[in-house]
Amino acid sequence: MPRKKQDEGPRNPVVEARCELCGRDKPLTKHHLIPRAVHGKKRFLKRYDKQEMRRRGIMLCRLCHGGIHDLYSEKELAERFTTLAALLADERVQQHIKWARKRKR
Repeated sequence: MPRKKQDEGPRNPVVEARCELCGRDKPLTKHHLIPRAVHGKKRFLKRYDKQEMRRRGIMLCRLCHGGIHDLYSEKELAERFTTLAALLADERVQQHIKWARKRKR
């Protein structure tokens, strides 16, 4: 894996704002809708260019970000959940959102 350049910031900076899934005001991290693990795979390079794969993401609280990765593998996320709408339409993700909204932290 190539090393980061000195002038680059962190890959996944934390920002305080509203989570795009649960709506809680918490520190957020970027969830790559097309996981970085598949950015070099031919199948995905045929569908998206590298810029699009890097750009496509949503800001999630740590609880939702971890929850998404607990629910689905990188491969499933890359094949089925490449948009926020696709995530929101999923029943398992909806159950997680309901649970997360009840959490105080």
